[in-house]
Amino acid sequence: MKTDNVTNSNNTERTTLEGGSKEALNKKTSAQFLLSTALGVLTIIIAAASAYYGLIRF
Repeated sequence: MKTDNVTNSNNTERTTLEGGSKEALNKKTSAQFLLSTALGVLTIIIAAASAYYGLIRF
């Protein structure tokens, strides 16, 4: 029983050090996912437009 309590307190401390509560961590992860998705789509659009206008060849 004592090891369960110690493990839970360590997990709580780790979560607090990494970025706060679970809700805050979920919002941060969501924002990072949206940003990376938007940058990926933008990169694909730029590559497609460059290929269309002959600036690069695939």
